[in-house]
Order: sequence, then C-alpha cells, then structure tokens
Amino acid sequence: MQDDKLITRRATVDDLPQLITLWMDAHLPADVFEKRLTEFHIVEDPLTKRILAAIGLHSQESAVMLHSEVFGDPANEDLYRDMLWPRFKTLARSLGASKIWTQETASFWRREGFRLANEEVLKKRPHFPDGEEYLPWCFIQIFDEEKIEQAMGEHRYDDLLQMQRDESDAYAQQMKVLRNVIITLGIALIGIMLIMFLYSFASSYR
Repeated sequence: MQDDKLITRRATVDDLPQLITLWMDAHLPADVFEKRLTEFHIVEDPLTKRILAAIGLHSQESAVMLHSEVFGDPANEDLYRDMLWPRFKTLARSLGASKIWTQETASFWRREGFRLANEEVLKKRPHFPDGEEYLPWCFIQIFDEEKIEQAMGEHRYDDLLQMQRDESDAYAQQMKVLRNVIITLGIALIGIMLIMFLYSFASSYR
C-alpha cells in the first residue's frame, strides 16, 4: 500500500455507512459514535472511497483521548496509525491539551512515546466517556502543565491590568466630558447674567 496515494481527513456523514459497519464489526457502540462523528479521523483511498482506518480523538478539559481504532485494512494498521498520528498531535496542541491519553494497546503507541500512567498521574486524568476501568491508561505529554498554568496566570493578570487601564481611561474621558459641560453651562450662565445686567442698566436710563 502506497501511503502517498491515501488521504487523511475528518469523518463526515457520507462516511457513516462504512464507519457503522466497522464499529459494529469491532463491537463498538455505533449508535453513540454516530452522534459524535466529528471526533473520528479517517484514512481513505480517494480512488475507491474505501475507509482503511478510523480513530477517535475526544477532547475533555485540558486533555484528549485517542480511542476506538477500527481498520478496513488490518494488514497495514501501523501505516495508518503513522499517517493519523501527526494530525492528532496538531489537533491536541490546537485544543490546548497538555496530555494525550489512550487505552489502545498496539505497540505503535508505545514506540511513539506513550507510557503507562502511575497512580499520581492518574489522579489528574479527566473522566473520558470511552474509558474502560479494566484497561490500563497510557499517556504522552504534549505541554508542560505548570508552564501552561503560569502562562495562563500571567495572561489573566495582563488582562486584569488592561481592564483596569480601560476603566481608568473611560473614567478620565467621562470626567473630561463632565468638565466641558460644566464650563459650557458656566459660560452660558455668565452670559445670561451679563445680558440681564445690561438690559437692567439700559432700562434705568429710559
């Protein structure tokens, strides 16, 4: 199989007939996955429109889970994993995920850097709807969580400072407008009083 003739993309409704067959053959909940179709990414032969592989990527809090591998061509499973893996890493980073989790057992994922999660790491794992309690969890670190939290804290602080500056600028602008209104009213009042004085003065000489 020549991978340069294959394409990777997100699944669409047109893929459902093939995907439902693959999910059912793998004893996966096709009715559930049908409603979460956009989680799945496929390898397709563009000439035959045959789906050769499909893998789900579910986002939860600050992590994602790679799940529910199915293959229309089991003879080349690692080839298709290798084609989809860069896509998953890019998506995980764009979602701000610090880790990618999986319970998939293929040795390919271990070779790519997934390692078994210990109890301490598992405490930070979000609850994924497709997780199986009896299967071990593996993960790969995408970002340093402490650095992310620090950056987010600095960003929130910068936002707070900017908000305070905006409020100060708005208050200063309001005060400037109020000052101009008071000056205008004062000038108008002085003008009225001057006109009344001149009218009274002129009337006294009639």
